[in-house]
Amino acid sequence: MSQSVITPLLIALLTATFGCAQKPAPQRKTETAAPGSAVASAAVVAPAASAAPERLGDPTLTTATAEQLLARIRSAQHKATLVNVWASWCGPCREEVPMLQALSQNLARQNVAVVLVSADEPEDTSKAESFLKANQISVPTYLAARPLGPFKLGMNPRWPGMLPATFLFDSAAKLRYFWGGPVYEHEIDAVIQRLLDGSLVDGEADFTTAPGKVER
Repeated sequence: MSQSVITPLLIALLTATFGCAQKPAPQRKTETAAPGSAVASAAVVAPAASAAPERLGDPTLTTATAEQLLARIRSAQHKATLVNVWASWCGPCREEVPMLQALSQNLARQNVAVVLVSADEPEDTSKAESFLKANQISVPTYLAARPLGPFKLGMNPRWPGMLPATFLFDSAAKLRYFWGGPVYEHEIDAVIQRLLDGSLVDGEADFTTAPGKVER
């Protein structure tokens, strides 16, 4: 699939908000999240819980705020939900999304959901949808609501905006773990298994990456 062309103005806007992180080495350290780094409770009232877990979102790009996304996570009754924020113009994101699609099939058997959120500009929604279709991505996918500042703050106050970014929430939509950059399947699985086992996993990956860059 050919890579999208971004105008200088759009590049400047994207760079100011989201940076596309370079892929780090597999070795990573972890640090415990600072007090208050957990996502605040959403203002949106969640629907009454159903007898069985509901399917989060829709394969098409439905716009959602952080509060709406967290409310849906709470109402879905999954043991955990992995949320990945990506963009069609981000090279590492394009490599990571198919891996998450494959991973979602294994996690579903453990009642763990995978959700994607596109950070593409609203006028570039078709580019994101084309990428999803070309790669046969079927996991629920949303478009991050504008302005992006509140969305980033609602997902994780410690998230500066690099892409890709992956968030692990528990059934109460409390943020339990954060990866600010490309993440490997075995890293995700290890943290999720610890969470499902009842172990304390609250924290974030310590990435030592170059400043975010936008691919052209």
